[in-house]
Amino acid sequence: MDGPKQGDQGYLPQLQTRLRDALGDVHRVIARIAAVPPENRTVLHRAIAADPAAAERGLAWLVERFDQPSAVVPALGRLAPALDALIGPRGRQLDLFGDALLAAAREVRGERWSDEDATAWRDGWRFAVGWLRQGAQLYQGETPFWTGTVLAYDRRRDDVAVLTVATDLPYPFRAGQCAIVESHEVPGVWRACWIGDPPGADNHLEIHVQAAAGDHATAALVRGSRVGDPIRLHRAEGDFVIGGGAARAVLIVAEDVHVTPVKALLSELAEQRDERVVHLFWGVSTRDDLYDLESLRERAARCAHATVHPVVARGPAHPYLSGPLPQVVVDFGEWTSHDVYLSGSPLAVGVMRNMLLQCNVSPRRIRAVTLREPVSSA
Repeated sequence: MDGPKQGDQGYLPQLQTRLRDALGDVHRVIARIAAVPPENRTVLHRAIAADPAAAERGLAWLVERFDQPSAVVPALGRLAPALDALIGPRGRQLDLFGDALLAAAREVRGERWSDEDATAWRDGWRFAVGWLRQGAQLYQGETPFWTGTVLAYDRRRDDVAVLTVATDLPYPFRAGQCAIVESHEVPGVWRACWIGDPPGADNHLEIHVQAAAGDHATAALVRGSRVGDPIRLHRAEGDFVIGGGAARAVLIVAEDVHVTPVKALLSELAEQRDERVVHLFWGVSTRDDLYDLESLRERAARCAHATVHPVVARGPAHPYLSGPLPQVVVDFGEWTSHDVYLSGSPLAVGVMRNMLLQCNVSPRRIRAVTLREPVSSA
């Protein structure tokens, strides 16, 4: 698997013809790869299982352009940083997947399979791996990124949008983390955005973005995103985790869009069948800002004992709690026996923490998270 060699260029049209003949039913080849048991899958198997239709289009596209390395190398290069991050530079997964691809093609072709077909597939995969490595040179030294596509765009408020993103390769993250996102409209500028779902098998992410005043990057994501837009993501970050703890009850206080990671964590608590009592206070400025309340309540309903308390700071609040979030929380009950989790802007988290400390909540029981400062460039 050491890539193209000198003199290979003239061989490409012949190899392309052989690959077209040997490919057979693309749908069945991809279906066989997608059906491989999870314990035997490589990263590429998982990507195909998550979106077989995209894999079919990709394989057909590659074969049709097999005599055009100048077009293939940049396209594969966009996958290379994430692939290297997932499998490592010395990983054998590319070799293993090449063997699996050949085996799937052989099974689909059946009695029509020949030694020449096997040679064509092995040579074809050798070229593909070589082009992938050439493409990686285009991004050498850059922070690893994942490429994806906006599948759905939901403008929830003037300053908040929820994007459903499908990544080409599996995007590793944990519930409670944020994605570092780049809009194609503002290339080279990255912003931390909360992820609203725990990891799934479909390579889909629910990303909540809030436009910050004077910030072109978040404004482009909120107001300029469209279905079908390309998008890039750096590695997920953050360590917002609701630990086991000795306490039998949990207090979560979240400010505005910073409630997003709590959604993912509630799903995780439900999946773990956690029996602890959970009180979640979600604070917003006005009642109209409760853009994700139904989804939040639905997650809480899956938990054994979780309650959502919306808190509205200004204007009509009925039927919800009213007043400044920190004051409402400390007036609501006594929290010294709870494990406490705070999510919000640095200012909001600081105020909330100080008020809880004044109410004799131990600092060892309080965990606080916020989004990191903006990143200017990759």
